[in-house]
Amino acid sequence: MAFFVEKVKTVKIGKSLRETRLAAGLTQTEMAAGVASESFYSKVERGIHNIDADTLVKLLKARKINPVGFFKQAIDIAGNEKNTASNR
Repeated sequence: MAFFVEKVKTVKIGKSLRETRLAAGLTQTEMAAGVASESFYSKVERGIHNIDADTLVKLLKARKINPVGFFKQAIDIAGNEKNTASNR
């Protein structure tokens, strides 16, 4: 459990959202539509603003993206970044 908690702490939600959005072929406007402003969403992707859990889940569900799958992918991305940094 501690491993999972540590991984979640290092996850960069904005980067994961961007990668998920691009994989889905969506623009920022399309991804944010009906849930958040495009400006706010853009700032979340860039790490300027944080997004609360409720808004994040609403955003993912609105685009038919499985929240559990999203977090698994985000943890994998964080793990890959950590491994890349330690190999330098």
